[in-house]
Amino acid sequence: MTPMEAIQAATSVAAKYLGWSDRVGSIEPGRYGDVIAVKGDPLADVRRLQDVSVVVKGGQVFREPAR
Repeated sequence: MTPMEAIQAATSVAAKYLGWSDRVGSIEPGRYGDVIAVKGDPLADVRRLQDVSVVVKGGQVFREPAR
């Protein structure tokens, strides 16, 4: 799998097979849209997704603790 295919498998493809594609799996108005931020480009190196800096869940922002 390419990095993009892996990301899609975990988001939009998973939503489709769970029967939830009308609610989750993509960022669109009216859908649940939790988001993560990572340092770097996960399309260049999908392992970047293992080091999450910020999570936005239910409108609340959670940041990486200061080191």
